[in-house]
Parts: sequence; structure tokens; C-alpha cells
Amino acid sequence: MSLPLPLEPGTLLDGRYIVGPLINHGGFGAVYRGIDTSEDDRPCAIKETYDVSPAARRQALMQAGILFTVKSKHLPQVYDAFEANHRFYLVMQLIEGQTLLQLLRARGHPCSEQQVTVWLLPIMHILQELHSRTPAVIHRDIKPGNIILTPDQTAVLVDFGLTKLHDPDSNTQTIIRAVSEGFSPVEQYTGKTGPQSDIYSLAATMYFLLTNKIPPLAINRSIQDEIIAPRLLNPALSPKIERVLLKALAVDPDQRYQSMREFAQALQEPGFTGYADPTVVSTSAQSDSTHTTSVGLSNPSSPSINMQRIPPPPPPPFPLPRPTSPPQIQPSFHAPSSPIHPAPAPYMAAAPPGYVLVPQTTLASLQPLPSAFGQGCLWGLIQGILAAIMLLVLRKDVYFILATLIGFLFYLFAGYMTTRKGGSFARGAWAGLWSGITSTVTFWIVLAIGLLLLVSQRIQADRLAAQEQGAYIGPGELGYAFRAVAPAFLISSRLTTQSPWAPLIAYCVAGLTLAIIFGVCGGILGTMKHRDSINKKKSP
Repeated sequence: MSLPLPLEPGTLLDGRYIVGPLINHGGFGAVYRGIDTSEDDRPCAIKETYDVSPAARRQALMQAGILFTVKSKHLPQVYDAFEANHRFYLVMQLIEGQTLLQLLRARGHPCSEQQVTVWLLPIMHILQELHSRTPAVIHRDIKPGNIILTPDQTAVLVDFGLTKLHDPDSNTQTIIRAVSEGFSPVEQYTGKTGPQSDIYSLAATMYFLLTNKIPPLAINRSIQDEIIAPRLLNPALSPKIERVLLKALAVDPDQRYQSMREFAQALQEPGFTGYADPTVVSTSAQSDSTHTTSVGLSNPSSPSINMQRIPPPPPPPFPLPRPTSPPQIQPSFHAPSSPIHPAPAPYMAAAPPGYVLVPQTTLASLQPLPSAFGQGCLWGLIQGILAAIMLLVLRKDVYFILATLIGFLFYLFAGYMTTRKGGSFARGAWAGLWSGITSTVTFWIVLAIGLLLLVSQRIQADRLAAQEQGAYIGPGELGYAFRAVAPAFLISSRLTTQSPWAPLIAYCVAGLTLAIIFGVCGGILGTMKHRDSINKKKSP
């Protein structure tokens, strides 16, 4: 199936955002550089998500609420969200810099231990805060492609598309099981993830940055746990960093660090002696056409492990840099979904869509937005019934005009009710159209039924009166009874001509046109109400 066409540069969204160049796109959405004209032409990133199903909306509400309530320079800020063109749009901070994946590919050799710890320790502190909430917030997609390094060397964690809330007392499993090869723990393949899952993913990210090699798939390690010790790939690493990484990369979640704080403290502890290195078993393996030594862990989480002597490793296939200053980063734009490797098809097909911003206080309301069809039919049905009853009871022309004006108010209200909880004002036009159609059909059906009853009653009354007087009713009684009970507009000269359909059709076309116009006006009012409510909840 082909992907939707990208938006044209210069497209105006929600009346204030100008779409710029395409930054990145995939099967679930696209990211554009944009300009917020309501904030002094502030640059922003506009994330477009194709899926607007109720399940996608529930996931998006949770992600956006998390980003909205955590303020940190290590997480992207969120500005606004709306729905238009049957798609979600999230407006967020434009992060300029390079992902750690792009950085490592550009350098071609591993990063230093000092650089990696300086970059990732603040990310650990943010994740510890998220994990400490009740329920805990699990990112579930930490990898080098989702961490951006800005020109001032600030690491920013992005892409909360797989985030979930974790309840340690619950045994429920997550339906969405998207994985990133080499960076997802084994429990993510089964859906039973927790805080230790983020610890594994962050450790795998560090392993990749320090060795320039992606760790083996966790699902394969669960069958036969073979992983190349980090210092065999990069002898410049300290024994401490190797021991910390191997424990954080344990296949069994219970053997990893039990919190992100514990993981960070282990990285900041004084260096270990050589006797604290993990026990390894030498095997032989080929990797990237270069002979290396593959090792299997023997109880990597044990606090006291002796070192078994192994043959010295071969020289590394790359120069080991010792940079004295941080590398210069060429700015690029925030592309939140840049995978390291494509995940297997069964998992990628279930990956959730992008972000929708709502305040944390609205997370309890996870119902879909009001349907334009549903709201239009509801208020059109009510208006049609009321108008027909009014004209059957009050038959003068003035009440026909009054019923028409009341109908316009119902079209306005239908548009307002459709957009007051979010979405584009254009949805109000559809609500007005459906309201106009429904009210017109309902009006004529109710009017016809009412006239049939009233005409029957009138004929019956005239027959009884004629019998009492010893007379009889003539063949024109039906017409006489109709004129006696029908509203004035039905027996006016315009509708008693030889061709009454022309004025009726004209009335219907004009009525539907006005229904759309009033629906748009109501949609604008509803959109303004929704925006005001979001701004009030954003303000401290």
C-alpha cells in the first residue's frame, strides 16, 4: 500500500501553522519543519499522524500528557495539537542537532567513555523521574536514533510513540509489541515490560556508542546468551564500564539494576580493580569479516567474580581516538522515528502512531471526538420534529419563518458540539450538512404524518356534522379539509401552481447551503472554545 502524499510546502494548518520542508516520513506519519505565525513566526516541528482510530487516540493522549507535564531541556517541549484532514497533528519544539546514530555513523569509530556518560546521565535522571510515577511511565523505545545531541552537547530523548503506563501489581500484557532489533529486551517481545526494560535499552545504546556494534537480539540471547565483551571491541574502556554494561544487559530482568538511579550510581562509582571483571568463556566467532572473541556471561550480576585469563584480543579494526574537545555537530532537524534497523514485520505492523497533545488532566477522558455525522443527525432530528410540530399547531407564515431561524441555530449548535472537544472547524461544515439533511427529511416525514392525522380527523368531524344536519359531504371534502388544517406556507400561491416542485427544490438547496455555513460558524466557535480550554490548563 502506497503512503499518503506529503503536504505541499506553504500549506496552512489550523489557521496558524505554515508547513515547511519534509524532515522525515514513514508508514505511520511524517514530520515537517514549520512556522507558528501566532508566536512571532516561531520555528516548530509539525508531526503528522495518519492513524486517527480510537486506539491510536488513546495512545496519543497518554504520550502527549507525559510530555506536557515533564519540563526538561532533555525532553522536547510540546506546543499544540489538533486534528485536520482526518489526521492528527502535533506541534512541538524543533530540536536541531544530530541523533547519536547519525553522529556515530559520521565518525565511523566509537565514542569515548567520558562523552557517553556525560550525554546519557541526564537522560537517566529523567527516566528515573518517569519510572518513579504511579503508575510508572516506560519509554520502551530508547535507542541511538531517538536521542538527539544539540550543538551545545545537550542530549534530548524523543519519540514517545511506544510509551506505556506500568502497574507492577498488574499481570496484563501490552498488545503493541514493536521492537528495535538489538535495543529491545526480551520481555518486549512478549509485551511484559517494566522499568528494567528501559535500563536494558539504555545499556544497549551505550554498548553501541562505545563499541560501534549493535548488541545481539535479546530474543536470540534468551536461547544462547553470547555477547562480545565491550573491552574486546574497544580496549580503551575501563573494567568498570564493562561490568556495569554487562549487568544492565542481563537477559533476565531480575538480574539487571532494579532502578535507573542504581544504574546511574554504578556508572559514577570509583573504578573497579581488574579482579572485579566478569568471568568469560572464550569462543570463536566471526563479525563483520573481522576475527573477534565472543564470550558468554557466567552470572554477570554476581557482586564478586574472578577473572579467567583469556587470549589477548586482536588489534581493533579502527583507530581509538582520544578527543580533547567535543566534536562539532552539524545541525539537522528532529526526526523522531529514525529506526536503527527495520523491526520484524509482525511488530512494525502493530507500532502505534504519533503524538497528540492534551493536558494530563484530560487523560481520563479517552473517548473519540464527537462525530460530525452523529452530532449533525442528532440535532437535525430534534430540529425537524420541533419545526414540524410548531407549524402543525401554529399554521401562520410568521411561524414558518421562526422555525427556519430556529433551524439555523440548531445547525450552528451542531457544528459547535462537534468541535468543542477538538478537531478542525471544517468538521462543523459536515455537521451542518448532516444536520440540514436530517432536519429536512425529518420535517417532511413528521409534517406528512401530522397532516394525514389532522385531515382524517377533519373529514371525520365534517362527516358527523353533515349527518346531524341531514346532509352529505361533497367530493371536494379532501381538498377542503387539507386547506383547513395545513400550514399557510403549503397553500400559498407559490406552492399551488402547476409546478410546485421548483420552489420546494429551491428551498431545500438554499436551506442546505445555509446549514453548511452555520455549521462552519459553529465549528469555529467550538474550536475557539477548545483552544481556550487547553490554554487555561497549560497556564500554571
